Amino acid sequence: MNLPLRPRYVLIDALRGVAACAVMLYHFSGGDLRPGLTRLFGEAALRGLHQGWLGVQVFFVLSGFVIANTIGDRLITVGDALRFALRRQVRLDPPYWVSLALAVLVPWVTVVLGYRGRPPPSLGVLGAHLLYLQEILRLPTLQPVYWTLAIEVQFYMVFVAALAALRFAPRGVAPWLVLASALPSLDAAMHWRFLHGWFIPHWYLFALGASTYWVTKRRLPLAPHLAMLAWAVWQGVHFDRLEPIGGGAAVLLLTVAGRVGGLESWLRARWLQFVGRVSYGVYLLHPLAGAQARWHVGVHVNLRSGPGALAVLVAAVALTMVLAWVMHRLVEAPAMRLAARIRWWHGDREGTAPGA
Repeated sequence: MNLPLRPRYVLIDALRGVAACAVMLYHFSGGDLRPGLTRLFGEAALRGLHQGWLGVQVFFVLSGFVIANTIGDRLITVGDALRFALRRQVRLDPPYWVSLALAVLVPWVTVVLGYRGRPPPSLGVLGAHLLYLQEILRLPTLQPVYWTLAIEVQFYMVFVAALAALRFAPRGVAPWLVLASALPSLDAAMHWRFLHGWFIPHWYLFALGASTYWVTKRRLPLAPHLAMLAWAVWQGVHFDRLEPIGGGAAVLLLTVAGRVGGLESWLRARWLQFVGRVSYGVYLLHPLAGAQARWHVGVHVNLRSGPGALAVLVAAVALTMVLAWVMHRLVEAPAMRLAARIRWWHGDREGTAPGA
């Protein structure tokens, strides 16, 4: 059986870029820049920027959709799951390693040059970051965004392992079980406080993203999907937590787009697609770029004035975009091409379907 080529979901790419920029602006608009930016744009605008951390929840939803889409209708073995995990890490690790190297070297160079900076981390801290274990081990983090990468890796591992375990289950059971697994995860997110560094309190967003894909492909009825979405949003309202509401908004948008054909056409503007293409670099590099812009530009302006704060913000965003583009061209794109050569599904080797 030949599987059809999957369409390009431009909405997913655009949302990935929007989410990365939201997190970037959240980090850039705080601290000593906030008074000047507030004078320039107003308190309401700054409050909006300070909700940009919800871009992380959007990433979790998108990850669930994308991984479910990548696996599609395949029945995967344990070997497939392991090769799939290898393929994902070959694609994602090299940019992460480069950002880690910069996060270690740049502060160290500033110390060597006689400026205030951070000494290099211990080998234990660096090793934990390389294995995505720093949050679980409660070690100092080198960049504030790295915790989400560790959660994403856990998502991938658990999801493909679960699908491999369900290989011999009745057809159609897996989507129902994944959707049902959102319930205990949501309960953990609202009530449990001892799962630091683990994926469980965030899993419901990934599960809702995956169920959105299955609803789009008519492998799961719309009603239970919407019921789980409504329950998640209600829990967010009830417990005054924005994570389910922000993630739920992304789920609703993708669900509507999937039902009316918007996944392949909405937000297809070239600049949005460019931002989506370099979004991984934006996410990884913006803390470092922001710190450098603050250091080099901030000494020449009055940060508490509107123009001064805006100058630093524009410099930080510009430097982030340039670095992200360079990262994409020199590191991420080659890693994606290398990952594409890994035949992860057993059907690939039998010549029955193209690799995902």
